[in-house]
Amino acid sequence: MTPRPADGPLDCHPADAAEREAAFGNVHEVWGGGLPIEEYLAWRLNSATHARACWYVGCREGRVVTSLGAYPIAVQANGARFEGYSIGAVHTVPDSRRRGYAAQLMAWVEKHQARQGAKIGLLYSDIEPSYYARMGYRLCESYEGWITPEAVSSAGGPLVRFSPGEQLEQLAELYRRGQLQRRIWIERDRAYWDWICHRYPKHEWYWWMKDGQAGGYVQVAASDPEIRLVDWGLESDADEAAFWDSIINWANGRGVARVGGWLSQTEVTQARFEIQPRIRELTMIKPLTDENVWDEEFVGDAAWFLECDHV
Repeated sequence: MTPRPADGPLDCHPADAAEREAAFGNVHEVWGGGLPIEEYLAWRLNSATHARACWYVGCREGRVVTSLGAYPIAVQANGARFEGYSIGAVHTVPDSRRRGYAAQLMAWVEKHQARQGAKIGLLYSDIEPSYYARMGYRLCESYEGWITPEAVSSAGGPLVRFSPGEQLEQLAELYRRGQLQRRIWIERDRAYWDWICHRYPKHEWYWWMKDGQAGGYVQVAASDPEIRLVDWGLESDADEAAFWDSIINWANGRGVARVGGWLSQTEVTQARFEIQPRIRELTMIKPLTDENVWDEEFVGDAAWFLECDHV
């Protein structure tokens, strides 16, 4: 479908408090999750996840018709650090769709963020990726994998539960070391890790122990009938097969129907999980300056981005 022509100017700007509340109310029709709108608004306005973002709106005649959030991120790309943003919750009210308003707001936000030093943009597309490709975003490999867990005799070490807030330095350093082999990865500073911990207060965190040392970690969302792997990290010299066998064996002991989540496609994961391309939440990246030269290796290495970072 071709967009209908816009029938009035779109005023794009960072949202004030009233506009942010209006934008949050607008998105209830998509992400309300069955909650009454008053309860949903109260949750979203007090959410640690949404508080991290800068919220932008596009208005016509004083009414919020389109909105999105830009979350601050830093990305390591070919050994250089680039500050940027991750776009989330792009939404247009039903009676104003197909007028190009979201695209106008996206373009305005990109310029606004670039003036503040952003050099890379990231988003996770729930729609046909060609829409964002026309804006310059590059589609990257995006996979998920699931398995019905069974006992694994070769499980390589126990999982030991821990509190991330109490062992944040060790957790952050293990994540960093595990990512260094990649051409592109999301940097997580202390503020980012604090945000993750507050964002997921009910999630469980486990060290994967090997020879008495933490060789990896996993963050899980456990609910009947599944365990979702939201974040995980592994020392670069660790035994990946033993890591996954330990997790599968542990999940089997929990009695769940399946375990999995966002996974990269390696020989090891393919031998243990049913790996498939994701049909939603597709990773897309856009370099905003010539300084950040695109590398086709980013397409594959972005498959290691984790659901923990999704907004």
